[in-house]
Amino acid sequence: MRSIWLITKKNVRLLLRAKGSALIVIFAPLLIVLILGLSYNTTSQFGLSIGVYAPSFTEDVNSFITTLEEEEFTIERYESSIDECVEEIKMGKVHTCISLPESLSVEDNTPREVKFYVDPSRLNLVWMVQETVQGKFDIKAQEISEGLTQNILTKVAQTQTTITETSGTLSSVQSEAAAVSGITASVKSDLSILDLQPTTSDFGSEVLKNLTGELKNAEENIQKSLERLETANMSTSDKNVIKRYLESAAESLSSTDDIDDNGTSTSAKSVFTNIIDELNATRTKLSKASLAVSDATPALASSGNTLQQIQSSLDSVLASLNDISATLSAQKVTEAGTIVSPLTTVIEPVREESTYLNYLFPAILVLVVMFSSLLLGTTLVMMEKNSPAYLRNFFLPIRKTTFIISTYMTNVILIVIQLIVILGISLFFLTDTLPQFPSLALMLFIAASVFTFLGMAVGYFFVSEETGILASISLGNIFLFFSGLILPLEGLSPLLRSITQYSPFVIAEKLVREVFLFSTPLEAVWLDAVIFVGYAVALFVLIIILESFMHKHLVHKFLRHHHKAHRQKDKRNKGRA
Repeated sequence: MRSIWLITKKNVRLLLRAKGSALIVIFAPLLIVLILGLSYNTTSQFGLSIGVYAPSFTEDVNSFITTLEEEEFTIERYESSIDECVEEIKMGKVHTCISLPESLSVEDNTPREVKFYVDPSRLNLVWMVQETVQGKFDIKAQEISEGLTQNILTKVAQTQTTITETSGTLSSVQSEAAAVSGITASVKSDLSILDLQPTTSDFGSEVLKNLTGELKNAEENIQKSLERLETANMSTSDKNVIKRYLESAAESLSSTDDIDDNGTSTSAKSVFTNIIDELNATRTKLSKASLAVSDATPALASSGNTLQQIQSSLDSVLASLNDISATLSAQKVTEAGTIVSPLTTVIEPVREESTYLNYLFPAILVLVVMFSSLLLGTTLVMMEKNSPAYLRNFFLPIRKTTFIISTYMTNVILIVIQLIVILGISLFFLTDTLPQFPSLALMLFIAASVFTFLGMAVGYFFVSEETGILASISLGNIFLFFSGLILPLEGLSPLLRSITQYSPFVIAEKLVREVFLFSTPLEAVWLDAVIFVGYAVALFVLIIILESFMHKHLVHKFLRHHHKAHRQKDKRNKGRA
């Protein structure tokens, strides 16, 4: 147990023997945590850049854009086409594109469709963008839904008011109809008691007819008798007697009304009397009927006025019902689904749906290249510095750049072998990505060069091998934490975010993702590629400078050590003398 403790103590002393090693071991993790804490100590999403396209930027569209701007989102407007915004997503200039309709107001049962265009390869950002912007759309949809609901409730209230007023009118109509019914019943009762049935008596028409005929015949016979009497062969006295009787008979016939009741005209007089009685009775009935009609006329006139009022009331009720129908017909949104969800969102990826491996593959490649290049570059430089032949190499007639380039080529060859293995295996899973391999290989070669030179610079900067390895790992972790793979860069402050945009890992991952996932031509990414190549050149120059300083320091140290040894030798020689 004691031996374990002693060996552990020896290892710690060796590790902390150099000041640089002690600083790296102690302060590197603290520095990483401090930088991360200061950088991501915020909940704001002010780093999001959102592109908005609409056929026409109307008032409600601008109102929604204002709502997004209140959350410190950067809004880019696209008026020509949504395709321009989609290309900006592929280039990483905007995080999402929103295609809005010309108006967000819902006027029928068809919800308004809003399309989100997102980059599915940015897995740690796409959901944050979608949820953040979706929350704003939910608020807007809630406002529209509340407006539709309030409109419906207003129309329902108007309908209820109209129905209440119509109910009062119908109650009045009901009362007036009841009054008309009572008046009609009263008139009917008055008219029903009238006796307008015709008499069954024929007033002795046959008797009168026969009587008139007999009287006429009697008069004619008397006249004929008088005429014959004049021509009769009789004495004048006899003729006068007969003539007197005949004239008396004629006079009696002509004065039938004066006949006594016991005469032959008794039946005629009776008939006349009956006629008079019947006429009197008929006159009485007609008087009663006239009185009843006179009484019914005002009642019927009142009923007519009441019926006109009822007609007017019914016309008013009909107009109210038409108004209700028009009000309800004016409500175009009648489906519950549209009222609850007036805005529907559709997520449109900017590339075809694929597996998560396809989305993560560019980041995986850059991670492998970064850590392998950093560690190999640092390790090769440390191996050379700790080599027994390191001092002799400074006195060889070979330029310093030759050693640097040889170390670089060794590292690149090893990285290329790793990439060939990785890309070869990936063809079994990503069979449709072979056409992108030439551009992908070029970008990975540039990335390997940059990280190799960066690892070599770390190796030349530190003295001990363990310190250099720790520094390389710490540097790789910093690049990783500020790459957007673990935590979105959009959560950083604007200053730090603008700095991390020029991180070698960020540029490398962006270039590899664009050429691999979106098949972006090299002409479209030449600026980032030139910046990346500039990093490699700058690091190469830095390594040459570090190599020169190291050469001078080593020569100075060698001369000082040699001079010290020579002086000690001289002292020993003098002491012997």
